[in-house]
Amino acid sequence: MHKKLSVDENVCSDVAELLRRLPLRASFYDRPFLSVKADTELKLRGFFFAVAICHQTYTLHHKTLNIFGWDYLEYSFHKLIAENHSFLQPGHLSGFPKNQIIKELAEFFSPDSDAGTSTLDSIDERVDLLLELEQFVDQHFQSSYLNLVTSTNNYLINNNKGYYEILPLTSAFSDPLRKKITFLLKLLEEAKLITIQDPEHFIPIMDYHMQRVLMRLGCVQINDEELKNNLINRNEIDDDSEVRLACIRAFEIISRLSGHPVTKMNDFFWSLGRSCCNESPLCEFHHCEKTPCTFFEIVDLKEHKDCYFKSCCKGYSDPSVRKLWQPVIQTHYY
Repeated sequence: MHKKLSVDENVCSDVAELLRRLPLRASFYDRPFLSVKADTELKLRGFFFAVAICHQTYTLHHKTLNIFGWDYLEYSFHKLIAENHSFLQPGHLSGFPKNQIIKELAEFFSPDSDAGTSTLDSIDERVDLLLELEQFVDQHFQSSYLNLVTSTNNYLINNNKGYYEILPLTSAFSDPLRKKITFLLKLLEEAKLITIQDPEHFIPIMDYHMQRVLMRLGCVQINDEELKNNLINRNEIDDDSEVRLACIRAFEIISRLSGHPVTKMNDFFWSLGRSCCNESPLCEFHHCEKTPCTFFEIVDLKEHKDCYFKSCCKGYSDPSVRKLWQPVIQTHYY
């Protein structure tokens, strides 16, 4: 690991020991998006589209339903799947002018279906990702996402035919660290649409919430003062790859020692960063940022009055560590 950062294996071990005793709620994996009854091709389109545009959803919020970010994406695409909506039909995206597709996508993320009140930002960029993805599937898989899935034999790495080899050829899934691909496949497995044959090749899902949590816990230590200053002061940086790589290494250790699959690290730590360890950390403000708390909704706890990881968290007792923020960077990777 580069000297700017280091992974504290002792802290990772302590976190893993706590995690070993922590189950996930079965109800979380039976939610409507995963269990919706629909044609397989339609479901695949909804899943692929939702994940393709899932990055930096800071502004995405349905005030009436009190849902944010991914939950709003999931809510809207579940509706599209359940309604057999034309937006998910083959040829639809290429059959209309781009400005019409932009308007449609915006309307899906407005409480009153008005593009002018949509809270989804960067819509032009997100539509470009969808259009290119559709073109790729049209050209190489006869406009069928099921053909794409079948062609991989459900391998991540498969002589240039695995998910990790095919999907990076599209901009939407081009992240070298494979965040969107792994997240997509996690959802497809949980929806019982696929079973990955080589899970040992999974790269842990790594987004901004989880980077923040791992640094505040102390699993990832920032040794470079310039980088630390940029993180604390939320200065935009050009490259976050070193931070993400260190966090991925920490997750690999925690997963191995805790016994939880590497893909489930997302469920524990994304929810923690989203609700309990964000702008107003639970350990400092004594309440969770989201109501209801995402961590409590996903993790099977009897109560949640204090941070579950307080016994091993560096940030719990050190305000300077608690000030660490995720890298501020413009990206469509996560």
